[in-house]
Amino acid sequence: MLWARAAALGFFAAFVWAAGVYPMGDTWLPVVLLAYACLLWWRADLWLLALPALLPVLDLAPYTGWFFLEEIDLLLMLTAGFAYWRHPRPSLSGNRAPRGQVGQRQPGATDLPHWPPLFRVGLLLLGAAVALGLWRGLQPWPAVDANTFNNYLSPANALRVGKAWFWALVLLPALRQAVGPQLEGVRQRLIPGMLLGLALVAAAAIRERVQFTGLLNFSSDYRISAPFSAMHTGGAALDGYLALTIPLIAMWLAPHMGALRKTVALLLLPLAWYVALATFSRGLYLGLVVTAAMFAARGLTTLGTRAVALAIGAALAVLLLDAAFRSGGYRAFLPLLLLLGVLILAARQHAAISLAALLLLGCAIPIYHGYYTNVRFASVDKDWATRVRHWQNALAMVNNSLFGMGLGTFPTRYYWHNPQREVPPGYQFIDQAGNRHLRLSAGLYAAGYGELLRMLQDVTVQPRQQYLVAVDVSNSGPPAFLHINLCQRQLLYPQNCVAVPLRQIPHAPEWQRYFYPINSGALGNNKLPLKLEIAAEGQQAMLDIDNVSLRAVPDGHELLRNGSFSNANTGWFFSSDRNHLPWHLKNLALNLYFETGWLGLGAYGLLLFSATAVLLRRSDTALLAAFAAFHIVGLFDSLLEVPRITLLSMLLLCAATLQAKEPT
Repeated sequence: MLWARAAALGFFAAFVWAAGVYPMGDTWLPVVLLAYACLLWWRADLWLLALPALLPVLDLAPYTGWFFLEEIDLLLMLTAGFAYWRHPRPSLSGNRAPRGQVGQRQPGATDLPHWPPLFRVGLLLLGAAVALGLWRGLQPWPAVDANTFNNYLSPANALRVGKAWFWALVLLPALRQAVGPQLEGVRQRLIPGMLLGLALVAAAAIRERVQFTGLLNFSSDYRISAPFSAMHTGGAALDGYLALTIPLIAMWLAPHMGALRKTVALLLLPLAWYVALATFSRGLYLGLVVTAAMFAARGLTTLGTRAVALAIGAALAVLLLDAAFRSGGYRAFLPLLLLLGVLILAARQHAAISLAALLLLGCAIPIYHGYYTNVRFASVDKDWATRVRHWQNALAMVNNSLFGMGLGTFPTRYYWHNPQREVPPGYQFIDQAGNRHLRLSAGLYAAGYGELLRMLQDVTVQPRQQYLVAVDVSNSGPPAFLHINLCQRQLLYPQNCVAVPLRQIPHAPEWQRYFYPINSGALGNNKLPLKLEIAAEGQQAMLDIDNVSLRAVPDGHELLRNGSFSNANTGWFFSSDRNHLPWHLKNLALNLYFETGWLGLGAYGLLLFSATAVLLRRSDTALLAAFAAFHIVGLFDSLLEVPRITLLSMLLLCAATLQAKEPT
């Protein structure tokens, strides 16, 4: 159809423009994009497999500094372009396969699955709510400058949040096509793609644990972020993703599944479960407990008395493993775990389910006894009171309950209107006399100054090497401290830092150049990621920063990119390690209400209600559990402010609710 070809050309043109401005540098992104384009040229419907696998892990923001236009947008432009270019033309004699798909009859519009009427109404209302929220969020219409597309306080943050809803709606026709008339695409492509993405995320998270804490260290307060750069201001992107995907493993443990898929599921389950437990997220724990209860209830209805025997066996295994860990640690625990696994395999009956339960228990018991787990649960009352107060303050800032305050507006509203009159730390780029520089502002809190906002850049240094840090600083405010550190850091929580001498910068509007010699020490020995950090500290402190340099001595090789900030945030990414409330509303439903009002919240509720009804009729426990766990995590975090999480959850929700065309 002509409209589909025109839309495809528009998406391809947008891709060419975006690829031209995006700072790919020396990343491997061009190779990924080329491979993805070739895949879609061969089989356009394979986006349903590849996209869910790539969305959670293709995240270069900590390196590029860009988090408005992202690498996932380039993927999605290609996806939409190929999907609309291959959009089927209706034909009385059946549709011919497009180029690259010879021998496959393409279903026409009348063959495709459909959504229930209530779900379609929800989609229409949600589209209207998002459009209104986007318009309101963009007010006042932003003048494009150096701060428009790199700051959560910009009105353009509405575009960053809104793009996920836009892409979800754009991909709906392609989703119906890729799923197929009998929903075979869900089983053959979407679920494998989601599980592949989960495996990649688990691998990244385990690698981070190995690098920064060690696999079996459950006493450290280090919390992983894996490939989710959106957690640079806290949040629960990783928790929400794990809640959405871990229950899907159960689909490959079903009795009718082949041995290969069961084996893959049994290998993936303990890895994903370990990562979930290592997040130390109480909301995720609760979601997974509810998930386990749902599967247990399903087992009681299908296995009858055998389920009771399995439950008794699981309880005995818990007692034995717990006693072994208490008495002998890992030396007693691991042999017993292995012995129980051998006994289950020898018994054969319900071996997959029993092994899955044993693997879950095997990961849970050591973490349950970890020091930091107990610390987290000991602070439940205090943290709950803080959340409730935060939600009450957010509700007090809403002045339009029907349509909300606009997409992406919470950080700005909190900055200017929070009842505590706190001013979070911030940054902006200043254009002055033909030069651009960075301005760092320290936070202002009731108890003085505290949480620092750090500008970060990835660097590579050699151990026990001399380096010279240089920076231009101007201070037109009160005296302030300038922090410059070289630290091992994934995203949050620096460690083993080499700090330049802390210096108080006096009031001095003229630019001053400071030099700091440092020795890298042991940094660079173990190949852990390293970052240069810059932060301002002090009561009402505000420092102007320019021409930051990190050079090796004596060869003078420059290690930093864009140290002059002439390209604004390119190469620089900020982090707020501990104080996360200024950036997140911390509740999914409340966040929807804040941004889109009752219209958006009601529309989303219609989608969930319709999807739940469809899945209950199918007795699809895995998908029901996935959405239940996701929204339980959403009781304690916003989630939908992260575009890739919004898109993944909406694609899965829409695919799960599709109904096959009934035979005539």
